[in-house]
Amino acid sequence: MAVLGICVVPSSGAPKLNGVLADGTYTEPVIVDTFQVRTNSNDPAEQAVDLARLLLAKLPGLEFTAAAIRVAGTRPVGSRQKAAFSRAHAEGAALYVLREHLKAAVTTGDPKALAKSLGVPHTELEAKAKELVKGKSDAALAALSQLPKD
Repeated sequence: MAVLGICVVPSSGAPKLNGVLADGTYTEPVIVDTFQVRTNSNDPAEQAVDLARLLLAKLPGLEFTAAAIRVAGTRPVGSRQKAAFSRAHAEGAALYVLREHLKAAVTTGDPKALAKSLGVPHTELEAKAKELVKGKSDAALAALSQLPKD
């Protein structure tokens, strides 16, 4: 059962979307593919649309039966307000694209919620994700959270 994990990362005013395709089990995961798509738009709505289009174009080359999105877990504060706004738009757009592709529910959550759904401590899940995929560990965390435990 392959799982696609997604995370939207704010980056210099324009978010990027990281993806990790994992297979196997939580105890013995196999990273099948990783990717990143970026937008150059300055408008949050256009950024979300750009990332959704780029993700939609990437999906036909990937085989997976489930997906999860690691969503922002903290509330926005002053200087991060625009980044959080852009990230929320992009997460929503990715959720729509994945749900339409799978014709099934897509799991969303912060690291604690995703770890809870798997039944492991969030610190363990975070460490395993960082060990497997250095630059895209949040997307790996999302994918790992939906793999069968054994």
